[in-house]
Amino acid sequence: MRNRLLTLAFSGIVLATLTGCGGSSYPTYTAPPGPVAASGLTYTDPAAGGWRLVKDASSTSTRLVLDLVGPAGTMTRGVGFNIKAPAGLRFDTFSDGMGIHDLGAYNLVSAAANPGEPVALTSALLPGNVLTVGIYQKGREQPAIDSGAAPLCQVALKLDTTVGLHAGDPLALSVPKARVIPEDIGAVTDTMLVLSRKARLQDISISVGASAAN
Repeated sequence: MRNRLLTLAFSGIVLATLTGCGGSSYPTYTAPPGPVAASGLTYTDPAAGGWRLVKDASSTSTRLVLDLVGPAGTMTRGVGFNIKAPAGLRFDTFSDGMGIHDLGAYNLVSAAANPGEPVALTSALLPGNVLTVGIYQKGREQPAIDSGAAPLCQVALKLDTTVGLHAGDPLALSVPKARVIPEDIGAVTDTMLVLSRKARLQDISISVGASAAN
């Protein structure tokens, strides 16, 4: 009986102590916030210099437009490249339905001005979410242009909302292959041997910035 009274007395002291301290001794548990579904894109331009894809001012939170810029002083007559996008990004088209947009730097042959002549601009979507594009001048009468004087062309991408991305997920872009048409492609008076040697495309590397979902 004495032990029972002591137990009850001790329990009362503990209860009074807990009550005096503000109630339960167990902390309130708050579940950590879950991942936030992605609703847009971010892009950080690569370092200046060399061939690179930079974010155009026409980009929005959900549509990324990238301009191709070349190194200052490098004279070329055209450029073509493949750009690969990861799952979560899809290539978008421009108002003419093409995956590349001409910015007027190169002297392209106009089909309107020259009926039957194709415009020297091309794009196609390849397996593996790869877009291949090309823009080039036709004929040797047009002078080469400074590839770093102004953006040469554009490509565009959109967030693929069916993939289930979360804010912060990286979306790495890459350019596995790129070539340019050099300034010197030979004169009309050159022999076929000279022309074949000069008209070869030159490999280049195009830097791509960091992109992510947000």
